[in-house]
Formats: sequence, structure tokens, C-alpha cells
Amino acid sequence: MELEERESIQRCMQGQAYCPVNLPRAIWFWTAFALVSAASAAVNLIWRDPALLTLFAIPAIYLGLIRIPVAAFVAANALSCALIAFVAEGEAGGAVSAAAFLAISCLARRMASTSFRHYSQKRQYEELFMDTMLSFAKSIDTRDPYTAFHSRNVAGYAKRIAEELKLPAAQTEAVYLAGLIHDIGKIGTPEHILSKESRLTEEEYEIMKLHPEAGYNIIKNIARLQELGIADMVRHHHERIDGKGYPHGLRGDAIPLGARILAAADAFDAMTTNRSYRQKLAVETAAEELRRHSGTQFDSAVADAFLRALARDGTLQTQEAPRGQAASAQTAAG
Repeated sequence: MELEERESIQRCMQGQAYCPVNLPRAIWFWTAFALVSAASAAVNLIWRDPALLTLFAIPAIYLGLIRIPVAAFVAANALSCALIAFVAEGEAGGAVSAAAFLAISCLARRMASTSFRHYSQKRQYEELFMDTMLSFAKSIDTRDPYTAFHSRNVAGYAKRIAEELKLPAAQTEAVYLAGLIHDIGKIGTPEHILSKESRLTEEEYEIMKLHPEAGYNIIKNIARLQELGIADMVRHHHERIDGKGYPHGLRGDAIPLGARILAAADAFDAMTTNRSYRQKLAVETAAEELRRHSGTQFDSAVADAFLRALARDGTLQTQEAPRGQAASAQTAAG
């Protein structure tokens, strides 16, 4: 499972983003490079104007932007300079153009190398920070033996819901990662509240309700998490469709879809996990709570998708609901 978490972080941190000067080493690059060089040579052979030799600056820049081995870079430059010399037919302008080609190509390569190094370092720092936050999230879970795997369970449920809703792969990964860190804000919640062996008082519950906003404040400055909407998922995973949730009382579609998914996953895991003040509910009982609160506490489409996913993998048939056992999903979700 930890390997899955690590891979999810890497996919989310990279996503569709890429270094703008890190062109892929693919056959289309060499094809395009050859076509551009050939076009520059053809224009010069047809019109014989020394000024047209400047067209070779285009393949020079193009060549410099590709991350290829030094030997391949040198060979490509040598062939290009030979082509320029052939087109110039030994004229002085040809030597100047070849020298300019080399200078432009080397400068572009230097810029690309520096940019890619900075980009790689930024990604490494972001992944390191995410590792740290995941460690914090796990430490929060282990502070209470009754919720030792809560974040991991919520992430898994959230991913199944996203897949059932047929969300894009990137959005599914984002929901999964948000599930892993959705309770990161509880790092600031007092120990006596997290580990209390009875129901929280009204004052204690108000303190507990601060954790979504606290979690958002911890991760809000990570650009990638903002881009993916993960920060907002963490912030709003306790909102309700009817507007009676927290921290901002958002209603309906004003709640981010990822947060609506987390809300259902969080409540379901809370209901099916032993707590200090009650025993866990049967899966069927928790599923019935999802149905009963669909459209009020939970997004109806999300709840339906979750129930379909549970039915498809046989989870709903693994246990029978004990008689007389019931609980509110609202109080179950911490």
C-alpha cells in the first residue's frame, strides 16, 4: 500500500505538467528537426540570399532544447554545420552562420539544462513535502488506535467512488491523495479530544471542527495541490449538500466534487470502524445510512456510485446488519 501511495504522489506531482524546455526524445522530434533543417537548406539553395542563412537559427534552438547525450548533440551540430557550409558553397557567410548555429545551439542547451534542473529540484521538494505530510497523517491516525488506518481507508473508498463515477485518471489520483491527507489538520487538535473515550462535548466538537480549515492552511501554498483541487477537497470534506456542514456551510454543487466524494468515504469508514464510544456498524447498516442521508448530507450521485462499487466487489454481502443497530452518519464522521 505504501508503494501505491508513493506512486500516487509522483503521478499527482507530475500530472500533465512538464518542464517547458524538456522536449521528449521521440522519433517525431528527429523527424521535425530534419524537416526544419531541410526546409532551411532548400530555401537557401533556391534564393541564394546570405540573409536567409538565419533560418538555421530555428533548428539550432530546437536542437538545444532536447535532452540528448552529449555525443548525439555534437554529431547533430556537426551535421548541421556541414549542411550550412554546403548551402553557402564556401562563402564567408557560411562560416559565420555555422559558428552562430553552434553558439545558439549551445546556449539553448545550457538554458534547457538549467531550467530542467530547477524544475526537477522543485518536484523533489514538493514530493518530499508530501512525504512529510503523509507521515504526519499516519501519525495522527496512530494517535488513536480506533482509527489506525482511517486515512488509508478513506483514500481507498474515495478512489473507488471516483472510478465508479468514471472521472479522469488525474482527477481520480487527486481524490486518492486528498483522502490520504484529508485529516492533516488534526495535527493541531489536542490529544485529549482525539483520544477521548466518550462522545465529545459541544465545546470539544467545535474544536474538532477546526481541522478542515487547519489542514487547508497547511497545504494551501503547495501550487500543485492547489492546481489539482486537493487543497479545497481537504478544506471542504465536512460540508453537506443541504448546507449544514462546516467550515463554510457550502451547499450543493458549491462543494467541490472531490470533497463530496471524501465526505461519503469518510463517513462510511467512520461508521464501519470501532470507536472508543461504540462498536463498528455492519457494512449493510452503514450503506443504509448512506442511502438515508443521500441528497441531504451526501451528494446523491456520489452515494449511488459508492453503493454500486460496494455491491460490485461484494462488500455489502460480507456481513449482515445486526438488529437494532443504527447510527447517524453525521455524528460518525469525525
